[in-house]
Amino acid sequence: MKPVLNLGFNPIPMNILFTIGAFVVVFSILVLVHEFGHFIAAKRSGIKVEEFGIGFPPRIWKKKKGETLYSVGAIPFGGFVRLFGMEGHKNVSKQNLLKSFSHRNMRTRAKVMVAGVFMNFLLAWVLISFGFMFGMEPLLTADDVLPAVNSGVIKLKEGPVVKVVAGGGMAEGLGFQMGDTIVSVNNKEVSDPSDVTDLLANPIGLYEVARGGEILNYEVTEQNVIDYKEVASLNGKKVLDENILGLGFYNLFSFPRVRIYEIDKESPFYKAGLRAGDVIVSVNDQQVYSVNDYLKLTDGINQAVFTVYRDGNRQDLIIPVDARKQVIVTGVVKGKSAEKAGLIDRDIIVSINGKKFNNPEDLVKFITENDGQALLFAINRDGTEIYKEITPEAGKVGVYLSGLFTPSANGFSLYDSDQLTSVTAITNEKYPFYTAPWHALKEVYRTAKITGVMFVDFVRSFVSSGEISEGVAGPVGIAQMTGAYVKEGLIPLIRFIALLSISLGVLNILPFPALDGGKLLFILIEFILGRPIPAKWENYVHMLGYALIMLLIIAVTYQDIVRAIV
Repeated sequence: MKPVLNLGFNPIPMNILFTIGAFVVVFSILVLVHEFGHFIAAKRSGIKVEEFGIGFPPRIWKKKKGETLYSVGAIPFGGFVRLFGMEGHKNVSKQNLLKSFSHRNMRTRAKVMVAGVFMNFLLAWVLISFGFMFGMEPLLTADDVLPAVNSGVIKLKEGPVVKVVAGGGMAEGLGFQMGDTIVSVNNKEVSDPSDVTDLLANPIGLYEVARGGEILNYEVTEQNVIDYKEVASLNGKKVLDENILGLGFYNLFSFPRVRIYEIDKESPFYKAGLRAGDVIVSVNDQQVYSVNDYLKLTDGINQAVFTVYRDGNRQDLIIPVDARKQVIVTGVVKGKSAEKAGLIDRDIIVSINGKKFNNPEDLVKFITENDGQALLFAINRDGTEIYKEITPEAGKVGVYLSGLFTPSANGFSLYDSDQLTSVTAITNEKYPFYTAPWHALKEVYRTAKITGVMFVDFVRSFVSSGEISEGVAGPVGIAQMTGAYVKEGLIPLIRFIALLSISLGVLNILPFPALDGGKLLFILIEFILGRPIPAKWENYVHMLGYALIMLLIIAVTYQDIVRAIV
C-alpha cells in the first residue's frame, strides 16, 4: 500500500502530494524569476514598484521598505509585481509623474516588459551551462534525432526493448527479462507504439521475443491473468489495469527505415541472404532512413554491404544492387472512396486508366486533375493483378502512398517503413567550464526558436480545428513530469527547469493580449500612431486576452486529466 496523508477525510496518496508540491515549487521559481526581471528593470528606471508579492493574496506576511510593499501570499503559486501607473493614471502629480509606468517613454516601458522574458532566458542559460559542465542530455527535438543517431549521441535498438520487469509481476513469473525485444504479438509484428501500450493492459496472447540471438515464445492466457489478480489480491497488492503485464519499455518512437516488400527466391539477392520483411539499416556503413537514401547510396555501384535487421538481430550481407520504381499503398483512410472500393495496405498501383506511374507525386497530380471522374486502377496484390474503379472526391481518393523500388525485374522490392525503435541511451554532453556557457547559449537560442514555432503551430491548429495536439501538456501534465524529473536526480531536473523557463519566456514574448508580448504590441502601435491607445481600451483588450488564456488552460487541463484517467 502506498503511504497516505490522513487529514480526517479521503486520504491523499503521498505521491500525488509530492507531485503537486514539486510542481508548485518549480513553477513558483520560474514565475518569481520572471517577475523579478520586471522588478529590477522598473527599479533601475525609477518606476515606483507598489508591491512585489510571493504567492497570491490573502497576504500572510508583509513589510514595506521604501516605496515598495513586500508580501507573501497564502496561495503559494508564483508571484507578481504591481507597478505604479501600470493600468494608466490620468491624475498624476508632477512629483510622481516620472514614477508612473504609463507616463514613461516607450523605450523605458518596453525595457521593463522585456526584462521578465530576459530573466527566463538567463535562468535557462545558467542552468544549461551548469548541466553541460557536469554532463547533461542535450535538448533534442524530433528534427535532431537523425543527426544525433549518426553522431552517436542517441543509441537505438530496433523494436520495443524491455527496460523494467516489475518484481513479483506476471511478466517476471512468465520469464520475461530486461533487454528482451518484443518482435510480435499473436503473430502480428509490433510496428506502432500503441501496440506496446495496448498489450500492457490487454496482455493475453502469444509473444515472440528476441534475446541474445534466440527467438523465444511466451504465452499469456486468460487463466494467467485471473491467477495473477487473485494472488495479488491475497497479498494486498493493487493490480494496475493499465499495466497488468508488468513491463516497462525504453522510450519508443517510430523510426524511419526501409523494408523489403517481397523477394524472388531464385534471385541473387535471396541467395545472398536477404529475406522479405528485412529492414535495411545501412549500406556500406551509411545509415538508410528512406528509399531515397538507399538509391543515393547504391547509385553507380555493383554491390554493397547491407546491414539488415531481422528477428531482433543485425547481420551484414554482401548484396548486388540495381533499381526500377513503382508506387505502393501504405495506408487507407477510413470512409473514403479508396476504402469503399476495396484498396488495402501494400497494394501496388500498376496503372490508372492505363497510365503507369513511377512516383507518388505524379500519381497524386493525375488524380487531382481528374477529380470527380471514375478512374480504373490496376492493382498488383500478392502477385495477382486486379482492377478497382475509384472516383476521387475533392481531388483525393483517401490513400497514403510511398515509392516502391524494385532493384531488378526478378529481384526484390522495398518501401519506406516506420520501424518501432527503442532509445536505449542518450549520451550526455559535457564541456569544460570555459566553453560550456557558449554551448549553453546556442542551446537556449535553438530551443527558443523551436518552441516559438511549436507555440504558433499549436495556436493555429487550435483556432482552425479546436483540437489540442497530443504533444501539448497543461498544468496537470507538467506537474506529472515535474514529479518524475525530481525523482530522476539533480541534472535531469535542471534540464527540465531550463526547458520550462525557455517555454515561459517564449510564451510571454508572443504578441497576445495579457502577455508581455501583447503589452509590447501596444507600445509598438503607439510608436506607429504617434499617440497611446486609451488605457481603458487597452485594459479591456488585456482582460479579453486573459479570459481566452484561461479558457485555453482549462481545455488543456481537461485533456491532461482525461489522459491521466484513461
